[in-house]
Amino acid sequence: MKTIWITVILLVIVLAGSFVLYYFTSIQYGALQDNLAKMGKAVEREDWEGARREAARLRELWRRCDAFWTPIMDHRQVDRLDESLTRTLHVVEQRQKESALLEIAVARRIMRRVKDAQLPSLQNIF
Repeated sequence: MKTIWITVILLVIVLAGSFVLYYFTSIQYGALQDNLAKMGKAVEREDWEGARREAARLRELWRRCDAFWTPIMDHRQVDRLDESLTRTLHVVEQRQKESALLEIAVARRIMRRVKDAQLPSLQNIF
């Protein structure tokens, strides 16, 4: 009977930890998505100064997210997102409207996949 209780308690701890990590991941995901959306709107308007400000915010947000996400997530996914954000920042700095909009869309899609992979579900376990 004692073994069953220990197993149940460990399972509850693991599930609670998964939901807490998913919650924090969702908050960071939302901040990154909002930033990319603002950057995309600035690029569409060809407001390069606004896009540059959003790029600076994105660098800081990503620095914090990367530090939190790298230890708990699949490194390949985080690396793909890092590469995509690096390309996004570069094309925004180069003021290449079409390329910037494309890279922003790609970064948002990869980010969504990374977040969805953290959802505590049977699909992600097996």
